[in-house]
Amino acid sequence: MRPGPPSASEDLGAFFRACADPRTAHRLAEAVRPPGAYAHTRGVAQQAARLVHDAGIEPPARRRILAAAWLHDLGLAADGVRGTARAVRRAGHEELARIVAHQVGAEVEGDGPAAEFPRPAGASRRALAALDIAIVTTDQTGGRVTPREGVAAVAAARGAGDPRVRALVVRIAELAQSPEAQAWMRAASPAAA
Repeated sequence: MRPGPPSASEDLGAFFRACADPRTAHRLAEAVRPPGAYAHTRGVAQQAARLVHDAGIEPPARRRILAAAWLHDLGLAADGVRGTARAVRRAGHEELARIVAHQVGAEVEGDGPAAEFPRPAGASRRALAALDIAIVTTDQTGGRVTPREGVAAVAAARGAGDPRVRALVVRIAELAQSPEAQAWMRAASPAAA
């Protein structure tokens, strides 16, 4: 059963203070995402959960990736992903903020997150790779697609020359250099379902 949205008396800041818990991040996503967009967010979270479970990622990093999956598309501020990452950072969750800030495509927003949010390292870097794969292998209905189909859908919606499309192509090429990420992409494809 999906958690209910926050009540009118609940403070958005309180959600961000507790957003490192994937259940709270889920409630926040459900509260602020339109129903159609929520289906994609839910699919990304489900895909990320499968990937990190199958990869044996340790529980602290697993919780960060699941929370980041729920938060990945909130865009609560005019500056989009960066605004969400800033809210997460203000709430005291630096590693989670870094994962959210560096998700695939975020670098095309303004001057990118690099100066403000150092790239995650170690287990958080693996979690970021899993999140990126979950994002590009989940369509707008929450269904599983291949990375090629995911990029094609974004290109169809935004135009092939859109900076996010270029960022997706570059990130998939980077991930293809890692045997672990290659295995995750195969596991994330619809044929693996």
